[in-house]
Amino acid sequence: MRALQLLLLSFVPLAALAQPQPFGCHFHHGQQAPFVPLSQGQRDQIDETIARSAVHDILHYDIHLDVTDYDGQNIAGHTVITLKALQPDAGEIVLDLLELTVDSVTGPDGPMDFTHDGAFLNVVLDPPLAIDEQTDITVHYHGHPHKDPQWGGFIFASDYIYNLGIGISTIPPNFGKVWYPCFDSFVERATYGYHIKSAGGRKLHGQGDFLGEVQLGGDTVLRSYALDQPIPTHLSAIAVAAYETHDYVHEGAEGPVPVSLHAKAANLSGMVNKFVDLPDAIDACEHWYGPHPYSRVGYALTTQGALEIPTNIAYPQSMVSQGQAANRDLLAHELGHQWWGNMVTPHVHNHMWLKEGPAEYSGHLVVEWQSGAEAFRNTLRSNLLYVLRQAHVNDDGFQPLSPMPDAHIYGTHTYYKGAAVMHNLRGYLGDEPFREAMRGIQEQYAHTTMDADEFRDRLEAITGQDLDPFFDAWVFQPGYSVFEVRSVQTEEQGGLWTVDLVLGQKLRGADELHQQVPLDLTLIAADGTVSEHAITAGGALTTVQVQAPFAPAMAVLNRYQRLNQSRLDHELTIVPGQSINNMMLPHVDFRLITGTVPDTALLRVEHVWAPAEGTIGPDVLAVSGTHYWNVDGQWPEGTLLTGRVQYFGTAAVHLDVELLNGDETGICLLHRDTPEDPWEVYDAQTVVAGNLFNGTGYILLDELRRGQYAFGKTGLNVAIGEPDGPEPAPMQVFPVPANDRITAQGMVDGPATLVVDVLATDGRIVQRDVLPAAGSFTVPVDLNGVPPGAYVLRVDTRDGVRVGTARFNVVR
Repeated sequence: MRALQLLLLSFVPLAALAQPQPFGCHFHHGQQAPFVPLSQGQRDQIDETIARSAVHDILHYDIHLDVTDYDGQNIAGHTVITLKALQPDAGEIVLDLLELTVDSVTGPDGPMDFTHDGAFLNVVLDPPLAIDEQTDITVHYHGHPHKDPQWGGFIFASDYIYNLGIGISTIPPNFGKVWYPCFDSFVERATYGYHIKSAGGRKLHGQGDFLGEVQLGGDTVLRSYALDQPIPTHLSAIAVAAYETHDYVHEGAEGPVPVSLHAKAANLSGMVNKFVDLPDAIDACEHWYGPHPYSRVGYALTTQGALEIPTNIAYPQSMVSQGQAANRDLLAHELGHQWWGNMVTPHVHNHMWLKEGPAEYSGHLVVEWQSGAEAFRNTLRSNLLYVLRQAHVNDDGFQPLSPMPDAHIYGTHTYYKGAAVMHNLRGYLGDEPFREAMRGIQEQYAHTTMDADEFRDRLEAITGQDLDPFFDAWVFQPGYSVFEVRSVQTEEQGGLWTVDLVLGQKLRGADELHQQVPLDLTLIAADGTVSEHAITAGGALTTVQVQAPFAPAMAVLNRYQRLNQSRLDHELTIVPGQSINNMMLPHVDFRLITGTVPDTALLRVEHVWAPAEGTIGPDVLAVSGTHYWNVDGQWPEGTLLTGRVQYFGTAAVHLDVELLNGDETGICLLHRDTPEDPWEVYDAQTVVAGNLFNGTGYILLDELRRGQYAFGKTGLNVAIGEPDGPEPAPMQVFPVPANDRITAQGMVDGPATLVVDVLATDGRIVQRDVLPAAGSFTVPVDLNGVPPGAYVLRVDTRDGVRVGTARFNVVR
């Protein structure tokens, strides 16, 4: 039954995997096959593979491989496995080796008895080893190595020969077994030797230290490398091509770091140019995580990518044609893995966020290192906006980070919510304790695995802080929390002002209210003076008392993005004479149309992704259960602003679909001065609905006032009209219907990064591309992987500004 179990286990495809942005680790896009849940037997097999490491400890793999058969895509060779017994009387050892043919197995005393069913290699140990006794087993094998149907495996392509040790649509994803016999789990670690025979100008550029090469006649060469630090099987890899190398040494704060960039001659200079941010990435990661843990930082171009292979990161050749910022994000992600995922590894795949979250957050930390706090906060907001919009859509609902369901281990939650939650961990701990904890885990627990509970316990042991509230809120349950100021009362006492606040908490997709949440409270005076306070909140309502040197005109939570919560915000300082002409405010889905300001004004808009709860006035029939806006600021007398908000309810995943219910009749904007007031129909609005049954339209705020705004339904007659301000240039798509390609043309303000999504009619992202643009743009979209049917093309900028949407059909 073992063979049947593993064959089933190894070909379980993942359904509706998220489409990570193309610059994330393991990115791919295309149609996903339906996911088949694992049986109990298959789940037991994962545990059995891990349990082998308690019986035998594999110390070293010495891999001898012939990859000269490029056209046939076959390999042949042998692996010498050095192992030590941890328990007595084990009469066999079971190794993973998938779909390759075993020719023989030998030991120190000659041939050994074995069976191999295409999945498990059972080798008889006669006599069994004594505890701590070591031996060598040599397995000779050949064949055509397995590739994952979508991403990963042993690959011959475009004059490259390489392997990626993760199968992105396979459960479990470990893919050491596709090219050498091993204990294929995250738990077992060993050192490696590589001896690779190749031809045709292709040569091994491997992991660790180069040992030398031997010319074997003609264009055949044998090259050898040794990696002396133990790694899990999925991180062992070769890269064979006509590489040239650019070497240099980066002088980091922790000491010199050798760097090697490997690419074909035509790509090397482009790679070097696009990797100009690597020194900063090394510095940022070493600052937060500690000294780089391997002998060098290395990247090797391949046809697919990327994978965090120690000293020789696989990096997709296509990135050479992408922009510097995209390369910065990806190279930083893979560099972050050298600590998180390589030195410290998840125990099983269901805790994948423990490596992908910190790796993705590493890209954010590099932005902070290079460009400062405001650029960092904007990066956090852009990531959070993507998570709030797409994570539950891409991953079949709101998911906990740990344990992540098998179908979504490489989904949007794992990568992008994982990064958001790592920032929240920093917010709960504080900057210095966070740095101490991240470096401490690397120092104290190097070359180990962990699950989420162990991560929590290790953090607590280092920092002395209680992190149960954090893990219960952000790791072990799905969804998000957000706090808002519900009321403020002030009283002057002896030259100071006592400020009493009531904070309310709301949830989005979560099961339980968050507790003991550290928040930043900023009190702002009428003249712009600020008073900062660190407070703690939890439960449905929290009362807080602080003292300030002035009477606050504004009270703001989380002004500096200490936490990623279920809210996006944007602050804008407007000066007299400044043009406000159809200005889209980043991240908050709010547009300023016109403005008159007699003196400098501060505008703050918060888009809250939570129900607009509260009492309603007599003319209100319904209020949004998904989102609303807070508008606040310091507006001098005579300030007049107008704005616009758009509603979407064309698919089940849109925020306003439940409110609209297929009919926009009565759609309106509601307003209240404070959260304690009832929602009333706003008296200064113009509804531009157009077709009342197409699920989309917008509402003009003829006079913007402070307070809260939400979409609702009313039986009153609300002004209907056309916008007074100029509309953005429309986006054109052609040809319609489409076959294998469609082209979008439109306009953006200045340089931008476009996120181009192909959406199915149920709102699911079928395909995603991220492309640079500036001014007018023409974007071709390849539809070869998209089956016939009806779709929506959606184009946003990466900071959340909607460029346009268009419907089209694919026919063949």
